[in-house]
Amino acid sequence: LSLPDALPISTRLIAFAVLPLAAALSTSAQSPKSVHEFGSLQNNVYHHHATGVEFTLPEGWHIVSQGYADGGQAVTVRDSVTQAFGRVWMKTVITQQVDDLAGLLDQRLDDKGLQRNTYQDYRFRKDSVQHITVNGNQGLSVVADFVNLGEKKAEYHTWVYTAKTHVYFSARVPEAQLSVVQSRFDALIQSAVVP
Repeated sequence: LSLPDALPISTRLIAFAVLPLAAALSTSAQSPKSVHEFGSLQNNVYHHHATGVEFTLPEGWHIVSQGYADGGQAVTVRDSVTQAFGRVWMKTVITQQVDDLAGLLDQRLDDKGLQRNTYQDYRFRKDSVQHITVNGNQGLSVVADFVNLGEKKAEYHTWVYTAKTHVYFSARVPEAQLSVVQSRFDALIQSAVVP
């Protein structure tokens, strides 16, 4: 790569300093093993370094971002089939209520309801509350309905807790898309290994 001699020396120096950095960033972004400092992705299996949580990205799902959120770390995923986004939040904890993880999970409904109290007509579907098992760990899933800018929406929540790790999966979609997105997101959720 050569730069025209007519460019001022300061411009040429900046270009030579920035170009190697840009090349390094584009190379690391394309590497299938390097997702971010929070985790790694290999053969569509995401491994979260801090918690040890792993989940498999089903066909069509991709990681789009990672970051800190609510005292934990979150990974945002996107389904190229439905164009839906999902979120996987993970945190290492010391659970005092190991003998009552089901009760602790039930409490999440109250907590989430309070968090969503500014959403228009936010209501959990009572018949959707399910205690589930994800690879031997206790979980809870529920669907909530709400209105956003005049459009009926649905939010799908799943919590999976162990004595040392809490994982929360969520997706918000137009109500009409819920069954398809829920089915596709469940494949990711059910693949989760939570230590």
